[in-house]
Amino acid sequence: MESRKSAVSWSNKRRQGSMQSRRRIKYEQSPSSTPTCLHCAGRNMLSQYPPRPRLTRIDSKYRSLSSSSVSSTSTSMTSPLPSTMTETRTDSRHALTHTCLPDHMEETLHLEDLELMMHWCTTTYKSLARDPQSETIWQTIVPNLSLRYPALRHGILALSALHLASSSTGPSRRWRHLDTARSHQVQALNGLRQDSQDLTDPECNATFALCCIMLVFAFGYCILEIENDEPDEDQSGPLDEFFEVFQLTRWLVSIMMRLIDRISVTELAPLITPDDSRPTMPDMSRLVILSLRRQNIMEAERDPAHEKEIYDSAIEHLSNSLGKLMKGGEPRIFAFCWSFRVPEPFLDLMTSHQPFALVVLAHYAVILHHLRDLWWMGDWGTRILREIGDLLEPEWRELISWPIDATGCFIPG
Repeated sequence: MESRKSAVSWSNKRRQGSMQSRRRIKYEQSPSSTPTCLHCAGRNMLSQYPPRPRLTRIDSKYRSLSSSSVSSTSTSMTSPLPSTMTETRTDSRHALTHTCLPDHMEETLHLEDLELMMHWCTTTYKSLARDPQSETIWQTIVPNLSLRYPALRHGILALSALHLASSSTGPSRRWRHLDTARSHQVQALNGLRQDSQDLTDPECNATFALCCIMLVFAFGYCILEIENDEPDEDQSGPLDEFFEVFQLTRWLVSIMMRLIDRISVTELAPLITPDDSRPTMPDMSRLVILSLRRQNIMEAERDPAHEKEIYDSAIEHLSNSLGKLMKGGEPRIFAFCWSFRVPEPFLDLMTSHQPFALVVLAHYAVILHHLRDLWWMGDWGTRILREIGDLLEPEWRELISWPIDATGCFIPG
């Protein structure tokens, strides 16, 4: 890991102005505020932490309310979290940096942690399970692994606390669980192993399981509805928050893909086994993809600067995912692979709100919509679709008629 004088991170703040004027804002972060893991502290180096969603909507609310509504009702809360961590771009052309949390470090297990682990073993584990076989893995095998690997244990506790927050009725209780969830999430990400070559089989299993848990956490954290959440024009909207989660998903899936061959011969193999038992649906995806390809050709003829090859790649991978969905595949297996496979420049096209990139993303929202019954996904698909509909001009909005029909999403004219 290389020492750096400063860290550059990105924020997708929602801006006032036209679609073309919305761009990401780059800002400098003081290295003195960057938390450092034990491995790097002993070597006088700055830790490079994995990219994670900035989650600005809830974090800004947390900073303003935690000192009042939460601290007055709870004596077991952890200390306030840092407002940001060092982030790295998830460009596959750059090597991922190793961060570590030793599996032998001593920890104090609080009563609250025991309660969270109990909630995981009785309820939260079902959030990731899709059949009886995977239920056994998430309910027994993964918790047993977490006894040896603290990072995985923190991931379990983080998602369990988030699950409790999602079902809490009072704002004080919800904020207490959110605070606990974020504290454990930070420690889990800091301890996530990224160097797959030197991992033992149990370490591979722990890393893979933690990636799955952190992926679910990111989606679940942003979907929470906060009571009395007053609108703020400087706050990130659903689409910009999704781009933050998309970056983290891309990074997590890249780690999982490097482990997939080894996982296939371990006790976690059922988690990646395709499920062919679901009923198939009328396959409209071929006509939809054909329409997108034709539109891509038309845009390239109209504008020489149009990134045709980048869009071709994104559409091709979208075609694969939609095809699996129409054939009855389990969305939890392939839904997030698209974020990993699309070219890096396509992310820039989306975050800069390029119309055709938003059209392609609207079709991907159909896949997320098929996970809507899961508490951690909810209405992510339709939230994204509604904002895309608001951003697009009428001539572009015609191109998202199929996603609107497929999801039943209402977009006012």
